[in-house]
Amino acid sequence: MNLQEWANANKPKEDLIYKEGYWDQIIFVRDNVLGVLSRNYEEFVAIRDSAEVISSHRSKSVCLPVFQFKITDGTIFTMRCNFYNWIISVNSPNDVNVDFMDLFNPTQQLLHVYCEGFPKELVYGPYSKNKQKFTVELSTGDYYIFTFFWLFAHKSRIKEEMMALEEENDILKKQPGPRVIPQHKK
Repeated sequence: MNLQEWANANKPKEDLIYKEGYWDQIIFVRDNVLGVLSRNYEEFVAIRDSAEVISSHRSKSVCLPVFQFKITDGTIFTMRCNFYNWIISVNSPNDVNVDFMDLFNPTQQLLHVYCEGFPKELVYGPYSKNKQKFTVELSTGDYYIFTFFWLFAHKSRIKEEMMALEEENDILKKQPGPRVIPQHKK
C-alpha cells in the first residue's frame, strides 16, 4: 500500500503516548530520506511514488510501518523503526562501496526476530560479507538514518571526485620540474 495512504489509514489512537512518534517517523522518511536520495524533483517523485508499506509491526502499542522503496539505480531499501533502532535492508544491483563511518557494525548478523515486521527473505547478512545485499541496525534518531542515506546517495559523486584527484596526481607525476599543487575546486 502507498505510504501516505497507509499512514492515513493507520493513525494511532489519540490517547497513546507515542502517537507523535508515529507521524514524526513517517514524515521524516517521506520528506527527508526520500529527498536526500534524489538528484532532482523528477527523481524525488519517482522514489516517493515507489514508497510503500509492505507490512507492519507494533512498538509502544503503536502500529508502525515497514517501509520499502526503490531508487533510480535499482536499489531497494526495506526499513523500519521501533522507537529504539532502525533496521535497514539494502538490495543493490551493484556493490555498495561506502565508508559508513561507524554508523553500524559491518560484521553484525541480525536475526529475523529483531527485524520486527520484515519478511524473513528480506533480512540479509552483514555488510562485511555481501556489499550488494545486507541488513544493518542504526541507532534511533534522525541524524543516523539521514547520514546513512546521504552517504549512500553521494557515494558515486565522492568516487568520481576521488578518481579525478587521482588522475590529476598521475598527470602531475609525469610533468618534469617543480610540482605545483593545484587548488581543488569545491
